[in-house]
Amino acid sequence: MQLTKSNKTKFILNPIMVGMLGLSLQVHAEKEYDNDYGMIITANRSAQNISDIAATVQVIEEEQIVEQAQSGVEFKDLLANLIPSLDVGSQSRSNAGQNMRGRTALVMIDGVSLQSSRLVSRYFDSINPFNIARIEVVAGATAMFGGGSTGGIINIITKKGSDEEGTHYESWVSAQSGFNNSEDLQYQVAQSISIKQDKLDARLAISYDKAEGAYDSNGDMIIQDPAQTGSQYIDQLDVMGSLGYEISETKRLELTAQFYDSGQDSDYGIDYGANYAYAPASSSEEVGMVEGYNLDDQASTTRYMLTANYSDSDFYNQTMNLQFFGRYESYRFNPFYAGTSISASEQNTTVFGSKLVFTANPIDKLNLVYGMDAEFEKSDTTQHYYDLATAGVSNGLTLQEIGTTGRYPDVETTSLAGFVQADYDVNSSLNIHSGLRYQYTHTHISDFVAATQQSYELGGLAPEGYFDEIEGGSNDYGNFLVNLGALYKINRAQQVWFNFSQGFEIPDSAKFYGVGSYNADGSVANSINVADSPLDGIKTNAVELGWRLHNENLSTQLTAYYSISDKSIEVNKSDYSISLVDDKKRIYGLEAQLDYYLTEEVTAGGNFNYIVSETKSDGKWVNLDATTASPSKLTAYVSWQKALFNTRLQTTQMFDYTDGDDKDLDGYNTVDLLAGIALPVGRVQLGITNLLNSEYQTLWSQRANYYYNAAYNDSLFNYEGQGRTYSVNYNVKF
Repeated sequence: MQLTKSNKTKFILNPIMVGMLGLSLQVHAEKEYDNDYGMIITANRSAQNISDIAATVQVIEEEQIVEQAQSGVEFKDLLANLIPSLDVGSQSRSNAGQNMRGRTALVMIDGVSLQSSRLVSRYFDSINPFNIARIEVVAGATAMFGGGSTGGIINIITKKGSDEEGTHYESWVSAQSGFNNSEDLQYQVAQSISIKQDKLDARLAISYDKAEGAYDSNGDMIIQDPAQTGSQYIDQLDVMGSLGYEISETKRLELTAQFYDSGQDSDYGIDYGANYAYAPASSSEEVGMVEGYNLDDQASTTRYMLTANYSDSDFYNQTMNLQFFGRYESYRFNPFYAGTSISASEQNTTVFGSKLVFTANPIDKLNLVYGMDAEFEKSDTTQHYYDLATAGVSNGLTLQEIGTTGRYPDVETTSLAGFVQADYDVNSSLNIHSGLRYQYTHTHISDFVAATQQSYELGGLAPEGYFDEIEGGSNDYGNFLVNLGALYKINRAQQVWFNFSQGFEIPDSAKFYGVGSYNADGSVANSINVADSPLDGIKTNAVELGWRLHNENLSTQLTAYYSISDKSIEVNKSDYSISLVDDKKRIYGLEAQLDYYLTEEVTAGGNFNYIVSETKSDGKWVNLDATTASPSKLTAYVSWQKALFNTRLQTTQMFDYTDGDDKDLDGYNTVDLLAGIALPVGRVQLGITNLLNSEYQTLWSQRANYYYNAAYNDSLFNYEGQGRTYSVNYNVKF
């Protein structure tokens, strides 16, 4: 966080933020106190009280999720408001560049990863908040979950059947608008039914959310993201069902299924000018959204997911949890202009896997968690091409598909992993833990004609089948990950801990392989292939020192963290080779969260993440590139709750950032007002997001400008933040 003079002024002159923070200095009243921090499974893969975990963890409860979501706060922003180390949201379909502690976060639903070997940043375009029971968060690298968790874990736990006998219903009806015009509207209807009868419980829920146009603080329609796709004119359907059966006092079987479809159907598109005259970087024309967009298959996210869980709390004096899961998903993007062509990619992924976890106490004071994970994944990616002449004469608004080619080689990945975690109570105050995970990964890459050459064949520049395939092949690699730490309980209300843990990133195989140069006769001259350029995982070492306190009036957590990685993958386009090169990156900072009860009715608090991201260049540490570095962030709130009424005023400040090449990320501040009132039947929740109608560019917009501005008009990637927006939600449980 660079507190420049401008930054300091913005912070000091923000009266709402100062007022909120000032409230925390007031004298507070006594309230009934419960020392239970709450249980969390995600941290060490077994149920533990937070006070027993040597890591930065939190549970976002259903009440917190509901308050934000029903007040019109978008899901990615909701998470950023409540998770200290998570970057601010993109306000688009993508969560690209939305890191935790400056690194990649592993996002899961009920313990099932949403990541795949071909990385697509739509992990938060996965579920409607109506179906979320709570969210478990682990900040920082963790050795117990394998690849993709160098920044932390966000595990979304879904709602299940009722705990109370009988049939129960829940309904949501909501709408939101900035009242700019008739296109400025979003609404949702959601209904669930849950039952509990003796040993059986079940829930079925359907949520439908329709979003139309989004408008900035000046009342102009926000330009849609041409690269990662936007969140306007989206129809979202989330159907989720669960069935649980208590086989005996110790055994339970649970099935969960989800169908999720989030598809765009927009009549508005970007006006690129005749023959895309406004698209190049040389154009000074300000592009904008216009009516008349004509595309049959627009951007979409579709997912089918099924999980089966079996648990036995008395399996040979151990607790056993067995999970089987399957996931199919399809991601489609909108056409993107690339100078000589216009095309859109589509990825299909199928995943099957299982997880087996045992928890045991072989001797007094020793707790063991051990097990294994197995997963098989298959993915294919295609590229849809559109007639460039038709698109050109329509200013990029009418798109007619002319054919499909391959985008990347098909990838099949098999992973097997074993792990063990040991916790030992040295005495009543001190606990030490250590863990080890080994993950073996086998990757098979299909033979593949390079994507550019396939487009030549499609466009008639070469006969079909003219170009030879680049040879695929298989690659095997393994990674050992360790963690070690200690937790000391100062008293029943507070603890301190130290933790060292390793994480690793799985390389995106499809993105690297299947490219090369060709001879005039269509034979392969040189290529990046599996045999010559095998890949391996890249490790990150992370340490943290933390303290937390939970008493009758105050709940707070403070952590200092440091992570370092020393390798990256580099592609040499001159000789078509891949190599692991020395590339030291260190990220360190301080994150905190605080909730303070001023009285039984008034609470104030917030969270912050002060972060420094650096890379070593010419022997010196310099700020990491703005396209990937996380800026510091602060949130604050004050809430008041009576029996029938609640209100919350909250603010989020992203701070300025400048990298080693003087590329800037401009900070911004937003304020939201949330309020609810209980009716004789049901409850109404009201919200005003961006209360002060602040004008700003989103974090992803600023990153995208650096990604693409060398070739494209800057205004194509100027995604303004949404202006002041009003929302109303009626919800009832009966």
